[in-house]
Amino acid sequence: MLNLWDVSILNPHISATSSSIFKIKPTSLRFPPGRPRIKRKFFVWVLIAFLLSGLAGCDGSPFDREASEEYKRNHPSAREVNMGTPNFAPGNNDVVIFDYATVFWSKLATYNLKNGEFKGFDNIQIKQANFPTFSPDGEKIAFLGAHDEYGHNRNIHIMDADGSEIRQITDFDFTRQKKGNLETSNFVIAPSFSPDGKRIIYAKARLKRERAYPLRGTMDTAWDVYEVDVATGTERRLTNYDFYEMTWPYYMPDGKRFIFSAEGPVNSTGRGPKSFKEYEEMYQKNFILIMDGIDNELKPAFTYGTNSARPCIMPDDSIIFVSETSAKDSPKVTQDLFIYKNGQIERLTQLDSWIERAIISGDGKYITFSKRSDKNRYDRTHWSIKSDGTELHEIKVPSDLLKQQSTMAGNVK
Repeated sequence: MLNLWDVSILNPHISATSSSIFKIKPTSLRFPPGRPRIKRKFFVWVLIAFLLSGLAGCDGSPFDREASEEYKRNHPSAREVNMGTPNFAPGNNDVVIFDYATVFWSKLATYNLKNGEFKGFDNIQIKQANFPTFSPDGEKIAFLGAHDEYGHNRNIHIMDADGSEIRQITDFDFTRQKKGNLETSNFVIAPSFSPDGKRIIYAKARLKRERAYPLRGTMDTAWDVYEVDVATGTERRLTNYDFYEMTWPYYMPDGKRFIFSAEGPVNSTGRGPKSFKEYEEMYQKNFILIMDGIDNELKPAFTYGTNSARPCIMPDDSIIFVSETSAKDSPKVTQDLFIYKNGQIERLTQLDSWIERAIISGDGKYITFSKRSDKNRYDRTHWSIKSDGTELHEIKVPSDLLKQQSTMAGNVK
């Protein structure tokens, strides 16, 4: 048997000229009788490779963290500028607002699809600014802003449409308090205005936990829907289900109800399914929910086959959503846009792609969305289509223009 106490590291600094890194006593290598003998030298090098890989990959080790951070900063992808899903400006379907970012920063801009005019909000002195959205009257813009490098500690900000009068309206706690094997998170996504512009709805994860084996790292969880009063900054929690995952919430046109999709509820209300398993047994993967924050019920707004998710709402209460369209055993997984209107469902796209997210223009005439050629690929592009399924166009903001703007702002090396 191999006694690991006989293994000692002679030199912690590995170099190309090192002829020996570990010392292993030859007498410690014993093989059971009747087994084929393995050359001792081969066995030693296998052991060295195993121990070395463990040393380099130990979670939380300074060696691992420093090397990982250096790799991230110097990798070519860290300098790539990527664009978020664009959204039309109210009353002007020629202009879109969006965020554009690398791994380490994110900025906001508008772009005129007709004349190519680019306007960056370079006065925003926040390292990570993303998820911009106009108020219904087009006079205000809400967005998420974070000063930490990776944009996790986000608060909701609001500014005038010209980028002036920026103010932070939430003040979340990011001290990461431990709760057993969990810690507090307060990670926020997707702010959206109420029809009267006085409130902002969003999704927030209360906790962070380790990912399930064999995945590594952490994930945000215990999601619920919240709203904040724009004038006072008062927050109100609208759901109490601690969902495993959640997508963008939107107010319904009446301003009282809201729509979103979520999965993995922890339901202690005594009404409806108590868990993720019970929910799927009753409704499969139809995750679109409409609630009012008062008399909530864990029941889908409608069902479509085995799955429906990621809704957005039109001014007439029609619902745009996505549903998987690939065959069950297909190696390529695709998802298309559908509309639920007056109790009927109609398919809007047949793009043989994975559509991630859709946004409705303020007048309900156009839909913008992002798609990838397959669920497991990351070749993201952005598109617009009329809400009747016609006039499909790709939205292209020149990548050279985005990088030029970023360089001028001193963000790309």
